[in-house]
Amino acid sequence: MSALERPFTIDLRGLKDGRHDRSLMAPGNLLELPADLLVVDGEVALELEVSVTGTLIRARGTVRAEAGLTCGRCLEPFRENITAEVDIVLRSGTNGIRMEDEDETAPFIGDNWVALDAPVREALILGVPMRSLCRPECRGLCPQCGENLNLSTCSCRPEPADARWEALRSLLDEKEED
Repeated sequence: MSALERPFTIDLRGLKDGRHDRSLMAPGNLLELPADLLVVDGEVALELEVSVTGTLIRARGTVRAEAGLTCGRCLEPFRENITAEVDIVLRSGTNGIRMEDEDETAPFIGDNWVALDAPVREALILGVPMRSLCRPECRGLCPQCGENLNLSTCSCRPEPADARWEALRSLLDEKEED
């Protein structure tokens, strides 16, 4: 894939010392995101500040996308806006452009361009909440029959409490009384 075919490509030719703002958009399907985690059907926006100081190039900004997620309680699909940060530091030299910090997700680097699709993909994945909920008051699924408790109630009886936890429950009861 050439630089022109990659999403979020920054042309570094002619960038002088100082700050340069860039707004980039690309379809979410070009990022090859893991569909089991999130789906981005629309556009992904990247607002970027590129700072050049001598041989140091720093690109940092915000990624925004509306993603399709699955609720961690009721397993229903829902949409949520994901916002994440991107921060890449590069150094240009006689051997070309290279990453300053090798621990970061490396962008695709050409002779005079940088494609930030890999760091943008990573930022979006890391921007997904650990436990995605369709809404804070989601009631989830019945643990016995699997009924979505947001849509209806089931006739299952609550399971009896496990007696092995009673000692801990009594400590909680004592704490609530204080």
